[in-house]
Amino acid sequence: MNGAAVKPGPLVEWDPPHTARAILVCLPHAGSGAFQFRPWQELLGPDIALLAVQLPGRESRWREEPATGMGQVLDELAPALAARLDLPYAVFGHSMGALVGYELARAMGREHGRWPSGFVASACRAPDDQGEPDGSLRLTDQELVAELVADGAVPAALAANSRLAAAVARPLRGDIALCDSYTPPGEDPLLPCPVGAWRGQDDAGVTDEHIRKWPAWSSAAATVRTFPGDHFYHHADPRRVTAELRAFVLGPLPPHS
Repeated sequence: MNGAAVKPGPLVEWDPPHTARAILVCLPHAGSGAFQFRPWQELLGPDIALLAVQLPGRESRWREEPATGMGQVLDELAPALAARLDLPYAVFGHSMGALVGYELARAMGREHGRWPSGFVASACRAPDDQGEPDGSLRLTDQELVAELVADGAVPAALAANSRLAAAVARPLRGDIALCDSYTPPGEDPLLPCPVGAWRGQDDAGVTDEHIRKWPAWSSAAATVRTFPGDHFYHHADPRRVTAELRAFVLGPLPPHS
């Protein structure tokens, strides 16, 4: 061994079960990272291996510059996922992660011939309903983090500490720039797999009207679900959410032989 450090990659996994029959790829919300999904591996059980997406500029990849465009993310992420896949896979993305997850599913199918068995868009508007940039990039670091505090995404202490606020705001600015510059695809926009559109019932930013637009982005079956909770409902009741994901991921698979 030469002692060289191994560069962290875009996919993180924690003791994937050797009995897994499918893979679930999870993409986090803006400004956050992969490690929030670590407890889900145990909750998903022995039939599913969880792969969490780690974008640059956060957690294990904090030394790297955050990506600011969808193309940057997909150029790294899609080949890495294609090289890892040895089982059928589904995609779960939350908020911004759902937007990236939708484009990842398209890239995997169009460029690598590996469409997912299903895609869940959680707490996210449809690609053509993202709205105009809201000017968040003009805010100071502490103002930007204060918005996260108001949403319940981070502790209030982070906004009060300028150094901590800067560390949190850095990847968030990249993610906001990515979303601000995003344009929906002009050709072949439909996913040929089942799509689930999920939200928390108290999420004022993503309403029932918003998620009802997702079925138009699939040529297969589509379902709309509402869970108790706010924008971060998936953290409030992870057992329920992972149980629903188990059914979604394993449903299309043949029964055990």
